Amino acid sequence: MEKLNYFLNPKPSGFFLKATMNENTETIQTGSESVGQRIDPILEYLEIEDADIDKSLIRKRFIDIWEYEKGDDLDEEEQYLTTVAAFIYNAHNVLDDANIRIDKARLSIIMALTAWKKPERDKMIEKEKASENPFKTFIENHQPEVDETHVWKHFLLEHKKADEKNWVYKMKKCWFAEFFIRFGRTDYIKTACEFDKIAAEARQDYVDLKLSNLFAQLGSICQFDYKPKKGE
Repeated sequence: MEKLNYFLNPKPSGFFLKATMNENTETIQTGSESVGQRIDPILEYLEIEDADIDKSLIRKRFIDIWEYEKGDDLDEEEQYLTTVAAFIYNAHNVLDDANIRIDKARLSIIMALTAWKKPERDKMIEKEKASENPFKTFIENHQPEVDETHVWKHFLLEHKKADEKNWVYKMKKCWFAEFFIRFGRTDYIKTACEFDKIAAEARQDYVDLKLSNLFAQLGSICQFDYKPKKGE
């Protein structure tokens, strides 16, 4: 009976155990590398003048947070938000450890995020400037992007007005603010606010944005008020 049990349920050999462990390790490494590739296109542009940044540490910590947040199981829009927020969080932390002032770090982080999406944004801007009404075309281009990434369940987004003279929308909730509050760094909320201003900053010659963001002060509302840029 003992021999029969052995053949029915054989004990794994040392070779089998070692092979299985190696296979599991390779699977974990492959998964981590895939996660790391999410942040690589942003890290590429992160630079601080007169400072040596350990980008590999930012990447490693990003992978840790992604796995902690179970990023692979998130909806597509929340994966995007988590990518941005985890980059901001870990870049700030590593730069803070390197004694980089937060305002200088914030500028470099926003510059990296700006460059990350620049090719895609430049194509949109080219079409907007070629149209009869660049501001109106900007709304037509950017509103679907806002709706896709800042979904109602995470931001309670509500468009108040959208025409060729004015585009106003409010948020009564902020996923980014909640993320940084959970991780105990409310001072990073402001960086997320700057991230949301990139679209307008890139179109300063025909878009004027008045941003009333109370989430950075732990308030309960955020309003974007876009208007056409007035002539000088």
